[in-house]
Amino acid sequence: MIYRELTRKTSYEPKPRSGRPRVTDIRSDRRIQRKASSQKMSVREITGASQLQISKNTVHRRIIESGYMIHGKMVRRLLLSKLHISKILQWTRNHMSYDDKWMSVLFSDEKNGT
Repeated sequence: MIYRELTRKTSYEPKPRSGRPRVTDIRSDRRIQRKASSQKMSVREITGASQLQISKNTVHRRIIESGYMIHGKMVRRLLLSKLHISKILQWTRNHMSYDDKWMSVLFSDEKNGT
């Protein structure tokens, strides 16, 4: 068997693999992995944002195949209480007539804690 392959005039090429071909190529796999790691998007959001017609299971498999993504549950936030909602609405109503003064207000997106 080995002698026959070594003395063959044409080069040896393996047979094509059987099974369904992949829907995604290497470039789209990297794009999926980049969105999952840098933009903190869920699998469902990545599926919707992708330009391919792929399932969320395919996206999940591609993320797992990357090898460096670690599964972790997102921290749940407490819902706003009725008291908090009413205070937010009251503050908003009090400041609706602020008009040009909003130009001098500096908003911060910082969060205390971890």
